[in-house]
This record gives sequence, C-alpha cells and structure tokens, in this order.
Amino acid sequence: MEWIATKHALMAHLPVAAGLLLPLALIAALRPGRGNRPWWIACRYLGWAGLLGLLASLASGWAEARVQGLLPPGRLLPLPGSGLPPELARHVLWAAAGLPVAFLALWAMHRPRKEHQGFGFLPLLFGLIWAVIALYTGRMGHGLVRPSAPRPASAPVPQAVVPPPVDPEAKVPVRALDYAALVPIQAEPLKSPVHGGRWIRVWVSEGAVEAYRAGGPLPPGALVVMSTVEDRWGRPGPDPGPLYALEMKDGRPRLTFYWARVPADRQAETGGEARVYWRSPDAHLESCLGCHAAGLADPARRSRARTPRKAAGAPASPAGTPQE
Repeated sequence: MEWIATKHALMAHLPVAAGLLLPLALIAALRPGRGNRPWWIACRYLGWAGLLGLLASLASGWAEARVQGLLPPGRLLPLPGSGLPPELARHVLWAAAGLPVAFLALWAMHRPRKEHQGFGFLPLLFGLIWAVIALYTGRMGHGLVRPSAPRPASAPVPQAVVPPPVDPEAKVPVRALDYAALVPIQAEPLKSPVHGGRWIRVWVSEGAVEAYRAGGPLPPGALVVMSTVEDRWGRPGPDPGPLYALEMKDGRPRLTFYWARVPADRQAETGGEARVYWRSPDAHLESCLGCHAAGLADPARRSRARTPRKAAGAPASPAGTPQE
C-alpha cells in the first residue's frame, strides 16, 4: 500500500494531460466530411487514457490517505467529516466528480456515427466539462503540495493593522505529510527498537542526502522525515504509526512528532491523547534531544534490522542485514 501511495503524484498527471489535449481533438473532430475518422480515434484514445489515469489517481490517493493516517480505520472513503483538512476534502470531491462525467464523455464518443458526419455536440460538451474538472483538480493538488507564496502588497497602507502571520502547519505538519516527495534512504522498512519497535523508512530532502548517508552535519533547511508502521508478528503491519520529522533551522534541529490517530492500546505512550501533534520546543520532545541535539543521531545507532524473508521450503534467516 505504501508503494501505491508514493505514486499518487505521478498518476495524477495522466488525467491532467488528457484534460489539456482532449479539447483540441474534440474541436478538430467536429468538422464534417470524409477523412475525419483519425480525429475520432484520437478523442477515444485520450478519453480512455484519461479515465484509466483518473482511476489510478483515485486508488493511489486513497492509499496515500490511509498510509499517512489521514483516513481513520473505520472509514472507507475520504469524505468531508472523516477528519480530512477542508482543502484536501474538496480535492477528493472534485476528483470523484470527474468519474461520472468521464463515463458520459466516453459514452458520447462511442456513439455510432457515419464517416461523413462530425463527431457531434455531446462529446464536445461532456469532454470540455471533464477537462475543466481534471485541470481544476490537478491545480488544487499542486496547491496542496506546494502552496503559492503570498503576493507582497503594492504599497504600505498607513495605520493598517497587520494580522499575525498564519502558521500553515498549525494543525498538521504539511511538509512532513508529503514525505513521499523526498528521497527515500531505505528500499524497504527497517525495524527500530529505539522508536517503539516500529518499522521505519527515512526520507531526506535532496540537498541533504549525502550528509545523511555520511552521518555529518545537515545543511541549513534540510528536512528529514521518518514514516512508521506498527509491528505485527515480527513484520510491518497494516496500521500506520507516528510520523517523525527533523528540520534544520537557525543552526538548530526543529523536531516534530505527529500521530493522527493513536490506537487505544498505545495511548499510554502519549499521555492518554488520541491525537498527537508536538513541535519544538514542546516539552514532550525533550527526550528526543538526547540523540538529536545536534541534528542527526550517531550513525552507529541507526536501525538496521530488515524485514525477515523466507525462501520456499527453507527456514527464515535471521534479521539484521546491514543497510546502506
């Protein structure tokens, strides 16, 4: 499921590309006369490519919401009221709204037509509506991943009351939740005894990969995120664990601990809280500074136990293969 979740940003480009190209082919197919059939084929090809890309985007988006803990275990669909941020809930609704319109557009494109006729008005109508939905949904997704910087005021307003700056991560660690956009350090989860016996993967911003591998000081602005899943019978289980993040600011590490939904049997670790979001200088993170006071922990203390594998007909080999 984690592999599918990391492919959501890639799959989302398919319906967006179809939304950009399909209107051009539909307009060209309106012209009546013989020799117009290749444009019909192009419209149907783009329509099917966009539909398959939309289905892949919906599946990978659902997996990403489940892996990141944004979708509670008791809910199947990421609808409003399920705990999603409002911007993300609107993004989901727009993406789902494109599905029935895509089927209507494909139905209209496959209606029987004579070769001397144009493609017709219905394919153009449904195709344009679908293209608008796909492009708007893609624009919303881009804004969720990379929020646009606020435009500076053209001129200062005298005696204007300047509101305090809004913290975009006041409720959730937005950049840490997008950890799949960073560079993965491990190819598979590792078991970490120092992080509650969970299975972890580390993700690092591009400019800090070499420093992380070498165990040296991280450059300013470096972001390191550790995603976790709970252990289940000695292997990675289906339940997401907390998300850990470390960012270098002003020469000091800024730590983040986020657990969207703490299971009832693990709430003793969080003081009874069912949802945890701690950021430096929160007192709950003081124990983490024992290893991360200067940024990275000692490379010799990094977790190295990999997922145990067993060949067919052979006993399982012990875990502990060293990682890069």
